[in-house]
Amino acid sequence: MKAFRILRNNRGTSMILFTLLLTALIGLCAVVADIGTLIIEKQKFQNALDSAALAAALELPDTSKASYAATKYIQLNGFQSSNILVSFSDSNSRIDIKGTKDIPYTFAKIFGLKGTTVNPSASAAIGSIGDAFNYVLFSGSKNTTLTLNGSSQYVKGSAHTNRNFVANGSKITITGACEALSTVTVNGSQISIGSRVPNASYVEMPDFSEVIRLQAEQAGQVFNGDKVFNGSYMDIDAPIYVKGNVTVNGSHFKGKGCVLATGNITFNGSNLNASTQDAVCFYSKSGDITVNGASAEFDGILYAPNGSITLNGSNQTVNGRVIGNSVAINGSGLSIIGGTNELKSIPSSGIKLIK
Repeated sequence: MKAFRILRNNRGTSMILFTLLLTALIGLCAVVADIGTLIIEKQKFQNALDSAALAAALELPDTSKASYAATKYIQLNGFQSSNILVSFSDSNSRIDIKGTKDIPYTFAKIFGLKGTTVNPSASAAIGSIGDAFNYVLFSGSKNTTLTLNGSSQYVKGSAHTNRNFVANGSKITITGACEALSTVTVNGSQISIGSRVPNASYVEMPDFSEVIRLQAEQAGQVFNGDKVFNGSYMDIDAPIYVKGNVTVNGSHFKGKGCVLATGNITFNGSNLNASTQDAVCFYSKSGDITVNGASAEFDGILYAPNGSITLNGSNQTVNGRVIGNSVAINGSGLSIIGGTNELKSIPSSGIKLIK
């Protein structure tokens, strides 16, 4: 009975403690919810600033156009022009955007906390497109040897590999320099190389995918999901951005521009361009590029900085450049003929985020 009386007397105290603990728990949940919202909103604002800086950098050194582009992209992402302050430096080759936005709390207001102000920033600058495009045949991997196997392989221009170079076969020609970060090895007959340069310097492959993506968005040429190009003639009159894989089942491309895919790019067919006056860059940001078919002819650039480029078939001709993290050539009679026209299919300069 005594124990029962003690419990009954403490019942009120327990209720008070329970109420206090419940209040504290609700308050903690409220603060956690508002902190989560703050993190999400700050990241959205940062992403908007990054996009605005990259879009504006495309217009440099014209500061008026760059300011307009920055404002446009901020508004497209759901923010106001009053949320940013734009400035330029380095002879108008760099843009700096400082952001400021008040983010109100929802639940924490019951504790007298109204909100906070976030101040993210973004900077972008224009620069060179990169030395990798100085070469007609390029392999950027530090782990994969660039190998030319077979006969009648012809490269008009220079080649570079960030590993080893090996030529096995006959009638293999590289008219320019053959550079390798390590060794240059030749096995066979009738192999002609302009100059052999072992122990060459490492050459980095640039990432200009953000430039193409932004240009494609401005042109309304963005496709969500895999894209298949069918038909005899296809015009590339503006950059195209595909969030997925690209398959080309057709014969001719016209225009000067870039097709950017986040996934793989596969060609099935021959004569992939209308004339040597046209040039298209097919750019796989994270995937591989495969060309299937004998006697296939392509005018432009094949670019896979993070994947492999595989040429399957004999008597294939690339009037342009083959630049990948690794390059595999399966067949004989390959010709890669470098020029200058194909460089019109890529941006003349690159842009990158500084911070």
